[in-house]
Amino acid sequence: MSREGREVHEAIDRWEQKGLIDGGLAGTLRAEAAEARSAGTARYGQYILAGTGAAVLLIAAGVFLDWSWPLMSRSVRSGVLALAGVLTHLAGVWLEDRRRWRPAAYLLQTAALGLLLFAAVYSEGAWADRTPGGIVVGVLSLLVPLVLAPRSMRRNVVMPAVHFCAALAFLSLFLDRTLSLDDEQIVWTLDAVLVASSLALVGLVSRDPGGEHHPWALNAFATSMLAGFVLVGLTGAGPLSLGDDIVIPLDLWLFLVVALTLWGIHRAPVGLRRDWFADLLAACIAAWVPLGLFTVDALHAPPEMALVLVSGGGALGLLYGSRQGARRVLTVSAVAFIAGIWYWAVDRGGALGAALALVATAALLFWISGRSGGSVERGSG
Repeated sequence: MSREGREVHEAIDRWEQKGLIDGGLAGTLRAEAAEARSAGTARYGQYILAGTGAAVLLIAAGVFLDWSWPLMSRSVRSGVLALAGVLTHLAGVWLEDRRRWRPAAYLLQTAALGLLLFAAVYSEGAWADRTPGGIVVGVLSLLVPLVLAPRSMRRNVVMPAVHFCAALAFLSLFLDRTLSLDDEQIVWTLDAVLVASSLALVGLVSRDPGGEHHPWALNAFATSMLAGFVLVGLTGAGPLSLGDDIVIPLDLWLFLVVALTLWGIHRAPVGLRRDWFADLLAACIAAWVPLGLFTVDALHAPPEMALVLVSGGGALGLLYGSRQGARRVLTVSAVAFIAGIWYWAVDRGGALGAALALVATAALLFWISGRSGGSVERGSG
């Protein structure tokens, strides 16, 4: 039984012992909790098996291509890849109507987009940019998200978010194959499209806070914020040539995502709140560990800055997670807290003051843990 399951059963036992519920109701609650846990485990198992099946399918495709690839021309290979993408997408669409197979359906449709994208990229060896063949490939690349996204918007809330990211990639191919824009022009165009589409999604979400008309819009907006990391990095490394200073816009974008996530958890209308916001916050804290350490290196700051930025962020996450009962936030915040201290200790290795500071920090954490445990025991007595 998982930790969450044990806690539910312990709560039911406690309520029964205190006389808050009778034995019959306690038994009913235990049965319902076991049924819900079994359903959740089954759904998790579906995603694991579907992911494993997708990996096996890719291996099978690789074995086949290893045998047949040398026998084909580059144009035929591109066509084979595109056909595989179309067939994979059709299989995903067919399975989507079967509730039990939806995890596999979403993974198949996502894999199909990847195959179509790879086919378009690979085709450049057969048809150069701005040749008739290259223009056709570019136009078809642009049509892929335009044709597939509207259908997914009417059917589910998962695939529109995937199509949003794929649309940016297909758009970049269209700009390259058809218009022969250089890398900087493509990046600026993608930036403009991301900003415009994000603002449009904000408008949809604000006019439909309950998600009755556009239930997919919130997921797509969250995905656009995550896609922003990639475009901020590309813009800083390419057109702006920021070098190591690229960490500054990346840091600011991460703080923006964190701020929006906290707003969604605590301030958003009830219809816009989602359970996965806490997981998104945990992912942001996890991303801050390497990004924060990179920031210290890029700014040539002393190792004590890692304590301020990374361990400080971890400490804030620990406080927040303990107050809100967010376990994943607590876990990744502990990792962030330790990572900053570890970075500082390694750089100051051999210093007696560093060792003593680490011991003092450990003692403080043990003391806080003991105090928290004591309050929990008093509250449950």
